[in-house]
Amino acid sequence: MNQIKQPIAIGINARLFPINWRPATEEIAFAQRLGCACIQIHGREGGIDATYLGASPEAIGEILARHAMRAVMEIVVRLLPDGRTQSGATPLDILSANLPAIDALAIRHVHWHFAPAIPLSREELRTLENRLIDHLCAGVNLARTYGFTLALEHNEPDVPLFADIGSITTALEAVPELGFVWDLNHTPPDQLGDWLDLAPRMTLLHVSDTPLPAVNHHLPLGQGSIDFAARFRDLTARGYRGAAILEIGGVPKSGGFGRDTDEALIDSVARLKTALSA
Repeated sequence: MNQIKQPIAIGINARLFPINWRPATEEIAFAQRLGCACIQIHGREGGIDATYLGASPEAIGEILARHAMRAVMEIVVRLLPDGRTQSGATPLDILSANLPAIDALAIRHVHWHFAPAIPLSREELRTLENRLIDHLCAGVNLARTYGFTLALEHNEPDVPLFADIGSITTALEAVPELGFVWDLNHTPPDQLGDWLDLAPRMTLLHVSDTPLPAVNHHLPLGQGSIDFAARFRDLTARGYRGAAILEIGGVPKSGGFGRDTDEALIDSVARLKTALSA
């Protein structure tokens, strides 16, 4: 009997961070053993290379293809009020710097995750969001040329740049080809319905747990209170058919980083599979 393919593919965040760096080859092998179909790799301001990955992007791309896995890319961009990073780069500069790796890794989904580099006033944040619309348009045009989808991830309310439903809706309406990355861990329960309504524009999910109504704790699944089975039922009913990337590990508000151990990921993947099949 043929196995029924889940409409939502499962993936993990590659642990290529300074505190727990592993070669990308090991992370891919680990993800494959867990039955994952994809892996998330973070872009960097100057692009990514063999030093960052542990092997050349071309070699990693060949390994992914051999294992029938795909990579997605998140690019975190910390911005000043003028829409540039502290080194002076624009979001488009950073996207362009990562194009060689995007091509070598055969990445077909990239998303920007914007965050303020310094504390900004409410007026500065709204001005920056408006300024970034042009960057999103240019980014989508570049993505179309190179054959991948570009999306925008939202923030939790305590990081008030593209954090509310209004600012995200404005961006999606202004840039019709832009995708949306929904982080279930960023969404207060009283706003859930509004975010679920964006399912037709969602191109990727980030999954971790949090003790609701508190958000953004990035806990292993089962250590918070999100009802993942209900979330996925609602999403698939609305037509979502993308991937779900586990982004566990913890942030300072939940006691710090380092919770993305092998054991935690094994357990979270199992819980995620159960939630998807519920």
